[in-house]
Amino acid sequence: MRTIPLDTIPNQELSVTLDGNRWDITIKECNGVMCCTLILNDVLLLSGQRIVAGSPLIPYRHMQGSGNFWILTENDELPYFDRFGVDQQFVYVSPGEI
Repeated sequence: MRTIPLDTIPNQELSVTLDGNRWDITIKECNGVMCCTLILNDVLLLSGQRIVAGSPLIPYRHMQGSGNFWILTENDELPYFDRFGVDQQFVYVSPGEI
C-alpha cells in the first residue's frame, strides 16, 4: 500500500506511475461530495465516480488488474478535500495486495 499525497483544495489533478502504470487522477468537489476520474495508461477507466469511505474507487473486480485506490477516513466519514492529509489519506493498493 502506498500513500499518495493530496492537497487540501477542492479540485486537483495529478499523474503518478505505480507498478509501471501511469495513472492520471482528477479529484473534484461536486455538490458536497468528492468525485474522481481515473485514466490508466491513456485509457479512461472512470469518469466522475463518487468517492465513498471504505470502498475502492474502481468498483469492478475485473478492472482491478492494475491496482486500486481508496480514501481512508476516520469513522467512515465521507471524504472531503478539507480533510485530505489531515485525517484522510489517499492510498494505492497493488494487485498483489488486493
